[in-house]
Amino acid sequence: MEEDEINYRTLRKTQEMEKNSPVLTELKPDFYNVLSEYLKNLNNRLERETSSQKQVLLKDEIQNTKKIATNIYEQREKKILLAAISKARGGNPDLKNMIDVEKNLFDPVLNLMLDSRKKILETETKENKSSDTKTVETKKEEKTEKKQENTNSIVRVTQDIPEFIGTDEKKYNLRNNDVISLPEDMSDMLSKRGVVKKIKQ
Repeated sequence: MEEDEINYRTLRKTQEMEKNSPVLTELKPDFYNVLSEYLKNLNNRLERETSSQKQVLLKDEIQNTKKIATNIYEQREKKILLAAISKARGGNPDLKNMIDVEKNLFDPVLNLMLDSRKKILETETKENKSSDTKTVETKKEEKTEKKQENTNSIVRVTQDIPEFIGTDEKKYNLRNNDVISLPEDMSDMLSKRGVVKKIKQ
């Protein structure tokens, strides 16, 4: 876009096109540079102008031009951010009319979103897996403890008993007056033989 191609009328046209398009409209690669030069020239003309009436007109043109320029940028900014969101979520947004200077916004935003998604979602997954594993282990421990609590009996040994292997495959060497917790089947068997006495729990 040549400098003489940009003016209040062409900016208004660009603004309307951008407003009515769901995707980025086509701009010349140096659009923002030319726009900056245009505003600079208006300000230079204002400084040189001696007619108060023309000064008012120039001030209005500068103010209105800045408003239109801001609106054009903000419309494109919104589309660029939405495109970054779409891309981060695996979409394929239309980026053909994005000019180089706008890629300086799109690329860092996209990278930040991708990094953030990766860190947050992977951390959450790891925490959930860790929590699930702990829950399973805790349940196993509780089940084992409950089983032991439900099946073991406290007994007092009434006489020395030679070393033997219990039904739980553990080695026992019991002496008179020992107090010990034994599986229910073992305590019943030894109780019937009269060598241990159950203690009420």
